[in-house]
Amino acid sequence: MPLPASATTLVFRPELNGLRAVAVGVVVLQHWVRPPFPLGEIGPSLFFVLSGYLVSGIVWRYGAYAGAPGRWWPRVRTFYVRRALRIVPAYYLALAGGALLPLATLHEHPGWFLLLINNVLIYKAKGWGDGIGHFWTIAVEAQFYLLWPFALGLLGRRLQGLLALALAGWCFRVLWALWVQLDMVHLLLPSSLDLFALGGVLCLAEGAPWLVRLARGRYVLLAWLSWTALRFALDPGPWAAAWAVSEGSVLALADFLTIGWLLHVPAAGRRLGLTKPAMQWLGQRSYGLYLYHLPLFVFWQRLVYHFVPDAAGRAAWMGPLPTLLVLGPVLAGLAAASWHFVEEPLDRLKNRFRYRKAS
Repeated sequence: MPLPASATTLVFRPELNGLRAVAVGVVVLQHWVRPPFPLGEIGPSLFFVLSGYLVSGIVWRYGAYAGAPGRWWPRVRTFYVRRALRIVPAYYLALAGGALLPLATLHEHPGWFLLLINNVLIYKAKGWGDGIGHFWTIAVEAQFYLLWPFALGLLGRRLQGLLALALAGWCFRVLWALWVQLDMVHLLLPSSLDLFALGGVLCLAEGAPWLVRLARGRYVLLAWLSWTALRFALDPGPWAAAWAVSEGSVLALADFLTIGWLLHVPAAGRRLGLTKPAMQWLGQRSYGLYLYHLPLFVFWQRLVYHFVPDAAGRAAWMGPLPTLLVLGPVLAGLAAASWHFVEEPLDRLKNRFRYRKAS
């Protein structure tokens, strides 16, 4: 399949930046407010499909994949350096802040977090741990970065290969549930292959007539309504296990349609408010918002328990509205400081590591 324009030119997409703000917003609401419906599941799936789309474009554009023309390893190495500068320093800063809190899992197993394999630790422990459960997605992203240049080198620019990889994600969850166990299988990297692969499909097929035909708001709405209806109908119930291994694929499809719609109908993002300055500001700082929101919530809980003696007062202070009013500005300040002092300077440093041209 010929390389699409999206894979040869890296264009800033304000709609996708605004979508990052939505993704991190639903995660923060899930962890701080704990609504009855699991909104938090939307956030990681959106981030993973976005990563599949954006990273595939970078790898294809610069020939940073195994077997690319010329000396491909230096380009893959540059890809690793640039990705590490983007995610690792801010992540370690969040770990350092978490180490100042009584986060038992982090104190007892620091190596798993330092090596970015904490998703395996959480899977083995079958418990999230206070203030560190969200770090599993950072570990999965890092593992994805390590393997994706080789996966794309093996698959080539073939739509069928990426679709087969997406199917492999669902198959892995099914087989793992049957042969090993079902609980928390989504924490393992192979469980997210359908999300990353469909992001790659978006990159490879962007502008293709069949994808343009799917880029309709009604299809996006239908996909999200279908996920909501299935979530209510199948979990809990006799089909809960089947839903547990299939929900990721349903989310992947909904994310795929949503991002494809925004790519091909940019006006939709403007109508939804994704290009508003506030959404752009939050989207640019979404990584910091994601990293710090859960340790900050644990700190708030400890603060309330320390200074408020009665149970009724504690419940009031830790209610949804006080939590959002108090912690919202603090989290925004932390994310702004992280961007200004850590992420943006490293982003400039990252640009010193340039890809060598493919022969």
